[in-house]
Amino acid sequence: MDKKTKIRIKYDHDSNGLSYRILGEKYGIGHTTIYAMLNPKPKKQEKTKGPRQKGQGDEAPLPEDIKTLKAKLREALLIIELQDTMINIASKELGVDLRKKHVTRQSK
Repeated sequence: MDKKTKIRIKYDHDSNGLSYRILGEKYGIGHTTIYAMLNPKPKKQEKTKGPRQKGQGDEAPLPEDIKTLKAKLREALLIIELQDTMINIASKELGVDLRKKHVTRQSK
């Protein structure tokens, strides 16, 4: 498609208020092509690659010290074990399985 035709299509759309379908019939072009021509997509910004700067993201920075990481992991594992024990005790006392079943079917 040459530049003159594009200019005419844009003029007809802007000044005469012709729809994309009418312009498509008039110029023998698909209405989606005319829509794409008159409403170009904005260009995507390239993400910068490289080390993250402080203050980026919502995550807290990880401590560099391995001892600190090991202590936090041990604490998290203890919490999980405590929760599992609490669920087991509650299940025995109530007589009901409290754990979620992964393959449950919906009732009809």
